[in-house]
Amino acid sequence: MATLFNTPEIAEFYVKYRPVYPAFVYDKIFQVLDDGSAGKNRQFAVDVGCGSGQSTRQLAEHFDRVLGLDSSEAQLNEARSKFCSGVSNAVFRCETADRLSEVVEDGSADVVTIATALHFFASKSFFEKCLKVLKNGGVMAAYCYSFKMDGWDSADVGRIFQEFFAGILQGNFEQGVCEQGVKHVINKYEDLFTALVEVFPKTERFSRTVVQRRSLNEVGGLIRSLGVYKAYRDRNPNCDDPANTLISRLKAFCGVDSEDEPVVNMPMEYFMIIGKKA
Repeated sequence: MATLFNTPEIAEFYVKYRPVYPAFVYDKIFQVLDDGSAGKNRQFAVDVGCGSGQSTRQLAEHFDRVLGLDSSEAQLNEARSKFCSGVSNAVFRCETADRLSEVVEDGSADVVTIATALHFFASKSFFEKCLKVLKNGGVMAAYCYSFKMDGWDSADVGRIFQEFFAGILQGNFEQGVCEQGVKHVINKYEDLFTALVEVFPKTERFSRTVVQRRSLNEVGGLIRSLGVYKAYRDRNPNCDDPANTLISRLKAFCGVDSEDEPVVNMPMEYFMIIGKKA
């Protein structure tokens, strides 16, 4: 993961264009966390694969302390200097996910979150480490989002996006890049949920689709922050930029001159797998 995201350029795209997570994501986490509890447990949260801190900052609004872990110093620099600047109850460490149980004390965390990152490092062993560091009744929640290929303003806009993603994914898969992680996202963590069930005594899945209106500039920035896009560009540096081609096609279809005008209703599906420690 650090290889894909550990550059200042990608980190900047990430903090500027990646969406914050809707309130219903955290409402669901707190619903599961508080179920069967006499009070609200909001002391300590750990955000694994925190990137530039979108989820970390949102957790900091609810917990006394939040620890953000990521393997990319470039991403953490963005988190400290921009997204979480001035957030006094959030601290960050450059660590890989497999060191979770070495960094966090056993039985100390109320919540362990993994926001749009689990597909890079998921394993039964990682789930076992989450279980180890959680308090009794603590929750591990891994959430992510994906572009839906239906529900666009028109079938033509949906087709333009389908052709874009088909092109870069096929190029990556032919070179053996990002394949497993992308498949985890495409199947909405279904296979990872199977592994989670083997570790946690209580498990749950959740999903919801929202439509986000975006400008072409925002669409291009989001695309350029994606690991699959970065991997494709790294391996095909001399080809035409597929993000530029995508934006040009959308601009022509929408009939707009400005790339800053919100013109695209983008359907995004947020999905989550949850495990609760007994």
